[in-house]
Amino acid sequence: MTGTADVARARWPGVTIAHCRHPPWEARDGVQAAAPGSIAIGYNGQRGVVIQAASGRLTARDLPRGSIRLNGPEPALWLRVNHPAEVLEVTADPASRRAIAEALDVGAYADLGEVYGWEDRLAWAILARLRSGIRGLQPMTDVERDQLVRRLYEQVYWSVFGGRAPDRPAADRGLDARRLRRVTEHVEAAMHRPLTIAALADAAAYSPFHFARAFKKATGLAPHQFVTARRIERARALLLETGRSVEAIAAAVGFSNRSHFRRLFLTQVGALPSALRAQHRGE
Repeated sequence: MTGTADVARARWPGVTIAHCRHPPWEARDGVQAAAPGSIAIGYNGQRGVVIQAASGRLTARDLPRGSIRLNGPEPALWLRVNHPAEVLEVTADPASRRAIAEALDVGAYADLGEVYGWEDRLAWAILARLRSGIRGLQPMTDVERDQLVRRLYEQVYWSVFGGRAPDRPAADRGLDARRLRRVTEHVEAAMHRPLTIAALADAAAYSPFHFARAFKKATGLAPHQFVTARRIERARALLLETGRSVEAIAAAVGFSNRSHFRRLFLTQVGALPSALRAQHRGE
């Protein structure tokens, strides 16, 4: 492996999170393993990676930037990665996974399964918040951390494996899946414009008075945290995929103040917009 890997890890009972920035590698330089039952996002995208499953089967894959990977009950070995990689991997232990999966009536999928290229806006926002937390970019309490990891696995079990919504008291249910989808779709379509709690509440057919609380109960994120995460991710994609100026990109994702945009970008991504673009181009 050429270059130096940059790895930040956080461990607490039941969960391990690792955020890694790796140079390209091949098996002769070392092997990277995906943990069993893990959920991971690759921020840079890859072409022609070679992965060895527990059975020994080799596959070559192209992975879109920002797509989410689920790993099954056995570790998967990444034998070749052709481009610099930035990956966040979240792993709940087997007992925690089983408890969540059984609560949603999908105990057979407690250890997940091999899934590549999954896209989910809510999962992306949760992963972004966890990344900024373990990198020390935004403080995160132990309760918030645990809530987000649990909500992430619930989203996977619901969306990928057909789990049902858990039984909760009415006061704790928050937005249902249909209302939540309408809110996230509204954010994606309107993030270039000023967004208000009233507008988001209207998309959910909720009163503004109750919306913010209901949204956080359903997602683990306050509405402003979700909106910021999605805006910064859209900005990141535009920085890496277009030649538009930082000012134009900031405006395209709803920021009129460039300094505010730069601060939020640094807080979530860990680099200023111009620095991230330069790193991507190898400058």
